[in-house]
Amino acid sequence: MKRWIMAFALLLAGCGSAPKNDNLATFDVEEPATAPKNEGAPQIAYSYDLAYRLDPGTLDTVHHAHLALCRNLTRERCLVMEDAVTHNPRGDDAGNLRLLVDARVAATFGQQLDARVTAAGGALQTRRVTAEDVTKQVVDVEARLRAKQALADRLINLIQNRNGSVGDLVAAEKAYAEVQQDLDAARSLRAELQRRVAMSDVTIAYAVTPAGGVWAPVRTAFGQGGDSFAVSAAAAITFVIAATPWLVIVGPAVWLLILGWRRFRRRRASRVRA
Repeated sequence: MKRWIMAFALLLAGCGSAPKNDNLATFDVEEPATAPKNEGAPQIAYSYDLAYRLDPGTLDTVHHAHLALCRNLTRERCLVMEDAVTHNPRGDDAGNLRLLVDARVAATFGQQLDARVTAAGGALQTRRVTAEDVTKQVVDVEARLRAKQALADRLINLIQNRNGSVGDLVAAEKAYAEVQQDLDAARSLRAELQRRVAMSDVTIAYAVTPAGGVWAPVRTAFGQGGDSFAVSAAAAITFVIAATPWLVIVGPAVWLLILGWRRFRRRRASRVRA
């Protein structure tokens, strides 16, 4: 019996635990039942980075139109992961939008995003498509799952037969619990990889050109020069007003100190000559 326990322990150490991948994230999204399943096909995870240049006053319109496109796909095919818009007094508004979109419609979805921007008078500035092949990771996880499951089946049979001492059974139950933890981690990683393949990451950046073109900030700076001068003058006046009482008090004392020092030097010089 002890030899069986040692053999299972060696198998457990050989299989190893499922590696962790901090760059993956699991989301509450199920792949549509109609998605084709071909285990031999490459598993590719796509991501899209889009940057748009917009006219003044159109950021909110384009932003809401893009959110509406995502809502029309429903939560099963499009999820909003990040949404931020900033309005600046100078007019150079900006925003970011990050979506998870069904990989089968992501390319068409990108064209619809472009169309909404063009309709508002904006233009596409940057487009970048990245494809990551996760086939090897998927194959490794599946192999690890099969090995762990086979080990778990052998351990549970050993526990159910109850052959051996109490210590042997306790060791087998502990090994089974560790195998179950490894199975849960491997299943979680497999689900994460499947979701990365099924849902593409779409990142959108908005930038608004201020009215007057790229030199608008320079003109604004010159226009605000009078305000800056007035603020500086006000600060100087405040300093003078705050320092005046101290000048009245400290000024005479300093003058008397200087006068006494001069008289002391003259008397000392007279005594030296005498």
